[in-house]
Amino acid sequence: MNENNDLTSKPDEKSDNAASLPRTAMSLMFFVLLYYWLFQSWTVVIALIIVLLIHESGHFIAMKFFGYKGVNMTFVPFVGAYVSGEAMSLSNRNKIIVLLAGPVPGIIMGIILLVLHHQNQQENFYLFAIVFLLQNTFNLLPILPLDGGQFFQALFFNIGRTVQLVFLYVLLALFIFAAFYWARNQGYLLFALLVAFKINRTHYLQRVHKKLDALNVDYACNYEDLTDDEYWQIRNTVISENRRLTGRFTMEEYADNEHELIPYVEKVLVVPFEDTLTTAQKVFFLLIWAAAFVSPFLVWSWHKGGL
Repeated sequence: MNENNDLTSKPDEKSDNAASLPRTAMSLMFFVLLYYWLFQSWTVVIALIIVLLIHESGHFIAMKFFGYKGVNMTFVPFVGAYVSGEAMSLSNRNKIIVLLAGPVPGIIMGIILLVLHHQNQQENFYLFAIVFLLQNTFNLLPILPLDGGQFFQALFFNIGRTVQLVFLYVLLALFIFAAFYWARNQGYLLFALLVAFKINRTHYLQRVHKKLDALNVDYACNYEDLTDDEYWQIRNTVISENRRLTGRFTMEEYADNEHELIPYVEKVLVVPFEDTLTTAQKVFFLLIWAAAFVSPFLVWSWHKGGL
């Protein structure tokens, strides 16, 4: 139980990050072993790590430049890696630059490597180019929590989850079609599975937000800005909508492992950003996203002789 035996106090966020360094080291080791087992190639594993490091380093450097606090990088098997940090200036301009700083440099490097492979037929150039382009282009998809999804959320504050769900269902249908009829590649089923998981997650957040709206709970804030009462209302709503948590936690009762609920509560929160962009600037950033997203397909078509 809580040392203060106070069931209304929210847990300290720092307690969830106490073992971040060992956890990061273990996640990286598991990441390496898992992908070597999958691909049986150290070259592929090294390519994945380098591509992820460059991608996340872009986020890392941009976050440091804008004065984010507690910036850390973590590898996650089956997911990749992510950089976390606390923004000191909550402007959508800074957020958008941080988001684009990851995939855009990676796509540029992938295009350069593909052009070099086209000229001298070096297989390592081809391998690295493919990994750079696939990983970074996928990240630009307008799906939360990918960089592209966060980009559109920061660019257009009024974008709803209904629009995102429509896009996700269309994307799911395309991946299933590609797996069985178009490319006839069962690997697309993995992408379909990931999209299906995201659809389920989006519906879950919709249900949680709908209940919180009915309770007049303000979830447009950071975790540290939550009042104790808001934490408990969000916490209990999250538990009621998550079967795995229902079996582990009791409503209205502080648990010995209460800090494990912090990530679940944080995922419900929608941190508001100050809109500091003019219409022209929004168009400019939208063009950057579009160019970065489309250019890999154009370069690939050129490489295959389509252009």
